[in-house]
Parts: sequence; structure tokens; C-alpha cells
Amino acid sequence: MELAAFAAGLEKKTGIPVACFGHAGDGNIHTNLMVEDYDDPVVREKADSALDVLFTWVLENGGVITGEHGVGLAKKPWIKDALGEVAFAAHHTVKNAFDPKGILNPGKFLD
Repeated sequence: MELAAFAAGLEKKTGIPVACFGHAGDGNIHTNLMVEDYDDPVVREKADSALDVLFTWVLENGGVITGEHGVGLAKKPWIKDALGEVAFAAHHTVKNAFDPKGILNPGKFLD
């Protein structure tokens, strides 16, 4: 419930609606910022700043920013913090083993 309370405070502070939903019974709560017109640079900057606050809070409180769906481009800026140095390096090792030329999904997830 701490996440839902934090999300409600973030919504109040930023004016961006935050939806909390998902598998609350097993502690896997999804949070989405409900942003219209993300192509607008002002809206995008505000939303990205709010995401940074949200994901930083989640990680600092022992949560994870991804679950069964993997990491999308929206969460890419936080993946190194989420995984830690060792796990991030392990991901690179596996990626390089299967894709030594870097042609599979370039620019995604691992750079």
C-alpha cells in the first residue's frame, strides 16, 4: 500500500494521473502515468521527471521496475540502477555471446 500512497502523492504534486493496478495480491503492482500528448516537449519533460521520481522511489524501497513483461524503452534509463553493476554486466555478456555483431534489436535495452 506504500506504493499506492506514494503514487497518489506524486499525482497530487505533478497533476499527472497515476494508475496503480495489476496483481496486488502477490505484491506486483503496476504504475502508469496517464499522459496525454507525450509528443509535446513540455509534457514529455514533466512526465519523464515524474517517472524518475517514481522509479527512484520504487528502487530505494526494495521494489523492482519490471516484472513478467521485461524492460521496455520507457524504463531503459533506470535499468542499470535496477539491475546493479554485476547483473548489468552479465546481461551484456549474454547479449554479446548471442549477438557479437550487435545486429539484434540495436539501441534497445542494452547500449
